[in-house]
Amino acid sequence: MPARPVIPASAELLAAWRADPYSGDAGRMAQLLAAPQAGLDACLQTQHAPAILDLHFGAGLAFLASWRRFDQLHAQGGAQRLPQRLHYVAIQPHPCRAEQLPALHAGWPELAAYADRLRAAWPPLLPGTHRLLLDEGRVTLTLVFGPLDEELARLEAPCDLFYLHARQQQFDAAASDWNPHACKRLARLAWTGAHALVFDGEASAATMAAMRQVGFSGAPLQGALALHYAPTWKRPPAHVAAADTPLLRQPEHARHALVIGAGLAGCAIAERLAARGWRIDLADAGDGPATQASGNLGGLFMPALARDDSPLARLTRAAFLFAGRHWERLGGIGTEADAAIAGERCGILQFGRDAKQALSFEQGAQDWNYPPEYARWMDAEQARALLGMPVMGGGYFFAQAGWLNPPSVCRRFLAAARQGGALATHFGRQVAALRRDGELWQALDQAGQVIAQAPVVILAAGAQARTLAQSASLPLNAVRGQVTHLPAAGFPELPVALCGDGYLTRPYAGSVCMGASYDRDGDTALRAGSHADNLQRLRNMLPGIDQRYAMPDAQAANLPGRVGFRCIAPDRLPLVGALPDVDAAAAPTRLEAVPRHAGLYGLLGYASRGLIWAPVMAELLAAMLEREPLPLPRDLLAVLDPARFVLKGGAEAVAGDD
Repeated sequence: MPARPVIPASAELLAAWRADPYSGDAGRMAQLLAAPQAGLDACLQTQHAPAILDLHFGAGLAFLASWRRFDQLHAQGGAQRLPQRLHYVAIQPHPCRAEQLPALHAGWPELAAYADRLRAAWPPLLPGTHRLLLDEGRVTLTLVFGPLDEELARLEAPCDLFYLHARQQQFDAAASDWNPHACKRLARLAWTGAHALVFDGEASAATMAAMRQVGFSGAPLQGALALHYAPTWKRPPAHVAAADTPLLRQPEHARHALVIGAGLAGCAIAERLAARGWRIDLADAGDGPATQASGNLGGLFMPALARDDSPLARLTRAAFLFAGRHWERLGGIGTEADAAIAGERCGILQFGRDAKQALSFEQGAQDWNYPPEYARWMDAEQARALLGMPVMGGGYFFAQAGWLNPPSVCRRFLAAARQGGALATHFGRQVAALRRDGELWQALDQAGQVIAQAPVVILAAGAQARTLAQSASLPLNAVRGQVTHLPAAGFPELPVALCGDGYLTRPYAGSVCMGASYDRDGDTALRAGSHADNLQRLRNMLPGIDQRYAMPDAQAANLPGRVGFRCIAPDRLPLVGALPDVDAAAAPTRLEAVPRHAGLYGLLGYASRGLIWAPVMAELLAAMLEREPLPLPRDLLAVLDPARFVLKGGAEAVAGDD
């Protein structure tokens, strides 16, 4: 089901949070969580990366108290097992605005240091999933803004502890009470040995009865219910943990991966896995990172909007917001020589391709009423005033978007990976084949020599994945894209980057980058026809450019540019996850029934959006491998699954379930 605009917390709801001791009284919350029966210490001292699901988040009291307890355990030491990371997931039907948080946090001085960091990371009020990496990545907060019942049904997160409120309807009239049907959704997510705290538990015998029906049992604790998940019956296959699932949640494989491809996709997954303690072997035919499609001078990062909030719009929203935060964590973006990542968050003006799309843009802006820092509509006169020259029409302005130099992004990913874990690179080595040897995958060169081996292989080499037998059936196409480089000297000084039928960056290294062609051939050489098409794209966006700038002759032999090949799937969405084994079975009708290659995964099909896809898709795959809460809902996972094209009806059948 598509998302809907977020309805922020009302004054009445804020008052209800303050009045409720389980969302407003820090002392009482700390006392409750410190009790052994509450389950917090049990999950923190058992799991490598414990996961908590909070369905009564409010202004974050339980989160801040749990975070502090996580830190206290590390400070005390001595525990047999200390958690390396904390995952915290919260669904908020009506979140508060960032500017409302200081007043809500003012009464919790003992949590001030944690509250400051939460406020600094608070996302805009946009529907969907917001993945926030806090405390140098040690704490992951996943905020889901949307209706509680719907988002809980779409959540994919193995959980060790649940925070609930018995009177949830006092805070969200649209939420179900905790009847057996609603409680089944919790049981589906409960890992072996999970606990639950039901706040205000004395008020609802019905809640206790419903939780018992799905396998939770326990007793009152300081005005709450302290429950433990231990069903006496066989758990359905849809549950995250079966009856024989071990208490300790670990990856299925040893933490060692062979990544094939050192573009944006491969470098991003190396960084995300290294942050989790994995050992990485990275192989690429080039002499370094970003020698293929990720090697352009500049590319744009921005979301895609749609009036119906399509899967693409929802995916790019989550990806864009995560990427922006992640690049700041990796050192930030700038044009200075010592910038961690070369680029600018200068804003992007996206024109409609034609009058029909421009009208759709304008109507969509009215329907969704996006926060202005995310997207706002500019009519033709406003766009002309912004750029100081004639324009093709109105468009969306993305104030936090911009352009990046993709090779610098790849280098920064690898630098972070080297800091976070063991990274071995195998540049100049073309992977010609994959071979299974016991529990290991071996990557072989053209002479049959082993380049590297690991229990997990991640294909991140774009359309080159078609050359390997295990992925040859994937419907990936290599689409030629030629960009044109224009001298920045004398070019009109535009305050933002542009997107329309083509794109235009701001100056970098003495040039502006524009393009790109969309050609169905394999020509690797620059050609005049593609330059001419790019120049015409620029004229379409800026009809008066010839009066402001001496446009070059497309036939000039020395007109610089670059040719790369995008990897594109038929539905233009990435392929992320375990790769299907098409030889093992024929024509399944459900994704769950598609056989997979053990230990073989893909990060493919990024098309023209690699800069925003790379961080969140790497985070998604890393979380899958580690059995952590995922940063996207179940329905969007289905449209990314590499096996979607194996189903009867192909990708259309999967997308139709959205």
